[in-house]
Amino acid sequence: MTFLISLDQSITTPGYSVCKIDDNQCCSLLQYGTIKLTKGMPYFERIISLEQILDQLLSDYPINIAVVEDIQKHRSASITTYKKLAYLHFFLTYYFFIRKIECHTIHANSWRSGLKKMIGVSKVKKSSVQQFYHTLLQQPSDFSTDKSDSLGLAIQMCTNVLQTKNIDLDNAISKT
Repeated sequence: MTFLISLDQSITTPGYSVCKIDDNQCCSLLQYGTIKLTKGMPYFERIISLEQILDQLLSDYPINIAVVEDIQKHRSASITTYKKLAYLHFFLTYYFFIRKIECHTIHANSWRSGLKKMIGVSKVKKSSVQQFYHTLLQQPSDFSTDKSDSLGLAIQMCTNVLQTKNIDLDNAISKT
């Protein structure tokens, strides 16, 4: 049995999801949510607090595969934000490496394009992914793009990399 964690990159509210892939290659979403990092804290301390939260998730689930969204430089983002995302990406890669958890990095454009057929649109944007999962999960009131991005990343990993046969989203627990 395989347990997968996916993490959407964010310096304030990373989204995450945890899935279980059983021996029949069926993927079940167990938990998804966001991790609130204290904006007022120095960035290094935010990363350290993220380590403690991830340690708790690893104690709750026997995670053996991680998938992390790759960083990208947006036109409107500052170089400082881009550098913080690069630090975060390094931290996450190192965190999983030290714990002997297989870690994959997937660029946002790659996992979003993998959802085009599922969603049925020609251009998949952050907002269309959020609307798709919000509807699919029966419209939870606190559903954010951070959560939907982590789900999209997990589904892409399960479907296209791990070759799962079906995905069950029905019994997932949402946490913030």
